[in-house]
Amino acid sequence: MKSRQNFYVQEVFPRIPAELKRRIQEHYPHLSLSSQVGLTPLSEVPVYLLVALTATGKSTTLEQLAKLREAGQIQYRDDIPTRRELADYVIIPTAQVISGEDIKPVTGREERFEYTRKFAQEFEPGGSAAAYGWFYYRWDKQTPILSDGIRGPGEISYSLARHPAWRILELWVDPLVRLQRLTNRADVFDQITNLDREIDLTFLPAESIDEARRLMEASEISHKAILTVRAEAQNYGSEPFDNTNAIAGYRWLAMKDLPPEAVAQEVVKFMQEKPDVT
Repeated sequence: MKSRQNFYVQEVFPRIPAELKRRIQEHYPHLSLSSQVGLTPLSEVPVYLLVALTATGKSTTLEQLAKLREAGQIQYRDDIPTRRELADYVIIPTAQVISGEDIKPVTGREERFEYTRKFAQEFEPGGSAAAYGWFYYRWDKQTPILSDGIRGPGEISYSLARHPAWRILELWVDPLVRLQRLTNRADVFDQITNLDREIDLTFLPAESIDEARRLMEASEISHKAILTVRAEAQNYGSEPFDNTNAIAGYRWLAMKDLPPEAVAQEVVKFMQEKPDVT
């Protein structure tokens, strides 16, 4: 097979819907799939990655960080595609092409997970972390990027090994808390089909299963939430990458009992530390 990047550029990109291409190009004018004068490989730009599973509180953290940026407490750019946008633009279309399918939008969370898994298992082991590395970026040589673009041990490992300028902060809350949050929110990406499936809680830590059953009986967590978190666990696991914080370029933050403002301040501290880049 051609290089994976070339395969995407030559075989997949021409089939991407024109409206999606236009939207990405308008929203991210400093980004390109081709090397050009004045552009830096994104893999060489300082990118701070907030890694978090669904309903951890990542969106709330990003909102708090935006407020701190407006107040001048931190400087960063966030003008590269989000994880969802990268999935729509690169990951899912590529998985559809290598499967012999037409490129089409995918909104259901489980189906998106399936295509993401196919991309990583059958095409590019680095997943989204590798796909981001295909891009070039018009960098001012000073301001870092903040992104939510990667997830799971495979993508974290790839980033740490292949992109030493990137740094990773993984946000973490107990899966039971995530299940309760998912039960009480309405997000278009939380769509799940076939809700009549048997409930399987074995993806949870053994010590949490009985409590999960109790919460289900009390209608505090839903079947839909369980299916969502289980599908995510199949792709990305259900444990932090490293809760000892012993790996250079990576930090784990337990968010239990931390208000959003405190979480945002921890991210600020992380971003203000000097990266250990060799």
